[in-house]
Parts: sequence; C-alpha cells; structure tokens
Amino acid sequence: MRRSYLSIVLIATLALTACGTNASNASNVTSISVEDMPLSAEPADDTTTQNNTIATNAFKFNENVFSKKAATIYGEKTKASFFNLCKALKAGEDTFECPDEATYIECIEGDLLNHFFPAAVSCISADETTGFADGVGKIKYNITKDEFRSREKAFEDKVVDTLNANVSPSYSEFEKALNLYVYISQNFVYDYEMYEDYLAGKGENVGAYRALMDSKGISQELSDLYSYLLLQCGVEADIISGYNINGDHQWSYVTISGKDYHVDPTQGLSSPDLFDDNTPLDYFLMTDNTRAEIDGFSDYLLCGSTSLEVQATDDKYSGLSGGYFLKLDCDRNILTYGGYDGGGVQEFRYDD
Repeated sequence: MRRSYLSIVLIATLALTACGTNASNASNVTSISVEDMPLSAEPADDTTTQNNTIATNAFKFNENVFSKKAATIYGEKTKASFFNLCKALKAGEDTFECPDEATYIECIEGDLLNHFFPAAVSCISADETTGFADGVGKIKYNITKDEFRSREKAFEDKVVDTLNANVSPSYSEFEKALNLYVYISQNFVYDYEMYEDYLAGKGENVGAYRALMDSKGISQELSDLYSYLLLQCGVEADIISGYNINGDHQWSYVTISGKDYHVDPTQGLSSPDLFDDNTPLDYFLMTDNTRAEIDGFSDYLLCGSTSLEVQATDDKYSGLSGGYFLKLDCDRNILTYGGYDGGGVQEFRYDD
C-alpha cells in the first residue's frame, strides 16, 4: 500500500547526506516549520557531507572480515581456515591450510564466501574427491587466475571508493549504518529479472559482488552487500532471513552500541513515486516486533542457523518509522526527516 507524502520545495534543495552520533530515544522528536530548517545551497559531492568533510582514502580494504555471531556459529577453526583461504586467493595460490575436509568444504562451497569474500563467489570450487589431504585444501579456479585477480581488484577498489565517499572512520556505528543505508537506497534498484532467475534455480551468480558492480540486486544481494560494507568499516552486521505468506526474504541484522536491530535495505530502496524519491526510514533499525508487524516474518535464520537467539528489543529508533530521510546535521546532532500523510518535517535529536 502506498502512503501519501508531504511535497515541499525544500526537499529538492537538501543534500543527501548522513553524519551524526548515536540516536537517543523517540521522545527526542520535534516538529519544526520549513522556515526553521537550515538550507543547503547545493547537494554534497561524493566526498563531502553536510557540515562534515570525509577524509579522502581513509579506508583500506580488509580481506579478513568475519562477524562475531558468525564466528560463534561456525567456530574459530572455520574462521581461521577461511582467513587462510582469503589470503591464498589474494596471493593467487592454489592451496590453503585447514584442519579437516568438512571445514574445507564449508569455506569454499558454503555461504561464507558470499558473506565475507564476495568477489570469489562462483569463481572457485572445491574438489570433493581429492581436494583435501594432510591439512591442505586445494583451490579450483573456475576462471583464469588473471581474470580472478582483475575481478577481485575491481571489487576491492569499488568497496574502498564506496566507503570513502560515504562514511568516515570517525563516524559512530549509527552514522555508518545510516549513511550506507541511504547510499544503497539512492543508488540501487531492485532486479526483477534476477528474481525470476533465482526462483527458477538460476541464481548461481547471486551475491554482493554482482550487486555492487551492477548497482542492482534482489534481497539476498542487497542485504549481503549492506552487511559486508558495514563489516568493512567496523560495524558488526550479519544476514538474517525469514518467511511470510509471500515466501522467503533476507535482510541485515546490525549491532549498534551493543544492541541488535533489523535493517532491510531492499525495502528501503527509494522510489520516484514516493516521498520525492527520498529514503524511507521504516525499515531502518527495527525491533523484532516492528519487523513482524510490518511484513509478518517469522522462523528467523541468523547466518543460516537457528543456534543463536534473535533478540532486537531496543526501540530508541522507533520514532523514525513513518518518515523519510532528509538530512543529518552533525554539528547540532539532529536528523531531519519528513513525515508521511502530512506529518510535516521532524527533528530527531542525538546524544554524543
């Protein structure tokens, strides 16, 4: 169902920016008039946000990203073996150290590559007959090593450029999460053609790599990409999936200041038909209750497993639901957003 929105000339002049500090609670929401709004003369470019300049080349690519929850689920030996695989792939090697055959298969054929080293998805495979022996696993390249190196380097450069254009190492976890949520919302589209292929069992190339390089994707790709970018800039993020009457869906599970929240970058994609193409905030930092109420999802799988409890109960950001992103003033620690159905312009105030 579509919601009506407040159309104001001001929105067109606002820079699509996000920087700030950890939000407080929903009581810190204030209605303001258009005249009270600080205006931006021009939109921000790729390296500058309102009231804050992002340092050029501040981020470097980290080949060893792995969430804490995933380490709990898969175990430290799998995590260490996976890092050995990543190092070998970066070096163009044909083998990597791992303790047993099950770990070898998990590292190459499981979901770990898509979550934590997306450039290698569909490019390597395991030899399940002679691929593992004496603590060493063989890497079977499905493309030439030169092709893989080129692919991995292009992805690495795109990740670094994306982070350096949208976030800063000095940003809080909330700021990074919001910036990258808005980035995906404003720069990506849903890939209906891939969705049909995925349903038909032709989704072998589905993943964060394709989403980032093509600026489009389905929920499995957009959530993987969002969580991966957060991990690259130091924010704990995982993949979570659930089911409703329409089937399965995947989104992100993000940790901000030690508390867990649901973030659905797919549902957060902007639309020219709604809110002057601004980013809806309904699906940003949701509680369990909000996630269930909006779409009726249940039977969660966190990192593909039921071994960890899903518990997102903190509602300090619930005041953002029912609004769409306008700007974030990091000097005054105020997130400004528009309200649906004539709700007007709102201010959400932050604590340092």
